[in-house]
Amino acid sequence: MRYSFAVMLFFISISTWAGCERVNWDETVTLKKINDGDTVTLENGRLVRFIGINTPEINHRNPQKSDPYAQQAKALLERYIRPGDKLHLVFDKSKQDKYGRKLAYVYSKTGRNLALLQLQAGFAKHWVIGKNDKFWQCFQSAERQARLRKKAIWSGFKPLTAKRLQKSDKGYVYVKGSISELEEDKKGLHITLDKQLFVFISRKNLKRFLDADINFSRHDKLLITGKLNFSRNKAKLTLYHPAQILP
Repeated sequence: MRYSFAVMLFFISISTWAGCERVNWDETVTLKKINDGDTVTLENGRLVRFIGINTPEINHRNPQKSDPYAQQAKALLERYIRPGDKLHLVFDKSKQDKYGRKLAYVYSKTGRNLALLQLQAGFAKHWVIGKNDKFWQCFQSAERQARLRKKAIWSGFKPLTAKRLQKSDKGYVYVKGSISELEEDKKGLHITLDKQLFVFISRKNLKRFLDADINFSRHDKLLITGKLNFSRNKAKLTLYHPAQILP
């Protein structure tokens, strides 16, 4: 059965950004040190990983070999928080990652959402892991503004094109293309971009996209992100969450 939808872009209002800021805290803790742009250590020694973002990696053994903008991302946090400060934590569905780190949205003592600040500055990419997506639309909007303004990590951003994918491109990527085919079956929704990239949304996850008013129709242009694989010489990418479709 054919699927016919119209892609809807997200233009999140300032009031939605405010929703990232004004929430009730789940826990208040004390900061010991800033590890990097998305991780801090608490006074009790526990590591806290910010939900919803990924900042460039710092090479702690050889800082000069750190990823571009990694030190700037850490410096941004140092402008808003310092050792001994109280931090406010807001949890999502999963409170701990596989490395034992506490997962949280982290706020300064004055209520600034630190992940949001990183996204607005262009020092972080937005991503959703698992079911932790409380502020995904707000975060996506902030990332979009930084990307369009070519801030920091987005200054040289050039997504791959679906019609020119090569096996060497496999891995976590950004790809743009036009929808050439749409097909729904009992497994889910199959989307083909430029007759070259086969994108799949499982039936279980499809409801997330419909609930977010993301719809699809042929000839729509998409910019998506995810893990690119090749199977039987076909380029494939699975979408799990609406955040993988960039407005």
